[in-house]
Amino acid sequence: MSTRIPITSRQGDYDVLIEPGCLRTAAKYIACASQARRVLVVADEQVLAPHAAAVLESLQPDGWEATITTLPAEEPLKRMEAVERIWEAALAGGLDRHSAIIAVGGGLTGDVAGFAAATYLRGIDLVQVPTTLLAMVDASIGGKTGVNLPLPGLSRLGKNLAGAFWPPKLVLVDAETLDTLPLRAFRSGLAECVKHAIISDPDLMCLLEQHAVALREGDRGAIEDILVRSINAKRQIVQEDEREAGCRMLLNLGHTFAHAIEPIKELDLTHGEAVSIGLSAAMTCAERLGLCTADAVNRVRVLLTDLGLPVSIAQHEPAEALCAAMRYDKKVDGDRLRLVLPMQQGACVRDDVAMADIEAAWHSVMPPSSG
Repeated sequence: MSTRIPITSRQGDYDVLIEPGCLRTAAKYIACASQARRVLVVADEQVLAPHAAAVLESLQPDGWEATITTLPAEEPLKRMEAVERIWEAALAGGLDRHSAIIAVGGGLTGDVAGFAAATYLRGIDLVQVPTTLLAMVDASIGGKTGVNLPLPGLSRLGKNLAGAFWPPKLVLVDAETLDTLPLRAFRSGLAECVKHAIISDPDLMCLLEQHAVALREGDRGAIEDILVRSINAKRQIVQEDEREAGCRMLLNLGHTFAHAIEPIKELDLTHGEAVSIGLSAAMTCAERLGLCTADAVNRVRVLLTDLGLPVSIAQHEPAEALCAAMRYDKKVDGDRLRLVLPMQQGACVRDDVAMADIEAAWHSVMPPSSG
């Protein structure tokens, strides 16, 4: 069964096509979305086979000129050097302004390849082919692209501090790719589904709770309705606020906390795991401000735990250092740290949160200090 979700963008409307097996017929859909016939496939090296290979194979019978380059999907390598590698591959492949980049992989691959497409020859067509749940429901939709930058005075990277808004011409979602996704990565994508549910879809929250056990074990049959609902939740927000001037900031719920811990190598967190912990911290912060109840905090933490996601970090980290890292978040406005926090219904942006409340939120997701 095929589901097509249209997304409106000032830079050009596009569709999210959800169809099992669509990678094997990718060429016919790409041909309808882009006039390009010379393409560069940018693939996460872990999905070169079978997923990127399936896309390439679909292009061959119709006379496309296609080349491929691979990237390691590792957060420390999400740097400008990776973008330069794609630019060089595009030049070697003879890509011109009428060509396209096809990103095959998870959110990291889509972010980097998207930034390369946005900046190569001042912008060429982009097609997103997400192969992880996280990328399907979040990273591939809305046109955000970017790479990480080193934070001054801190031995860690700042998430997506260089980038561009560059919507794709098409997003191809083939749920069959989830069959090859490691369970840990599958669960990580569920954190973004929980985020969407908190922000705008109470029925999605109920659906996640109803199927939590099956989802925790990676049951693809349980994900189909959740996939569509979660994509629709993000669609509604990015259409209303494409360039994050208003309500789109709500999609960063939990992320300002998450971005402070995700780069810490010793914690060994995936993006989704960091978001899960960030959601837990944001819930505590909101409770302290009277925005939601203790029952709401507990409900979210129980759901995240039932989905196999962490709600605390494994070792103590100085809250002061984490707060310092948060000040490099993209939502900082002057000296004001803008936090997205849940409410009893929906979420809001606050720039008046006392540092004591933020530190308390951090302590709520940490083991007790050994000191």
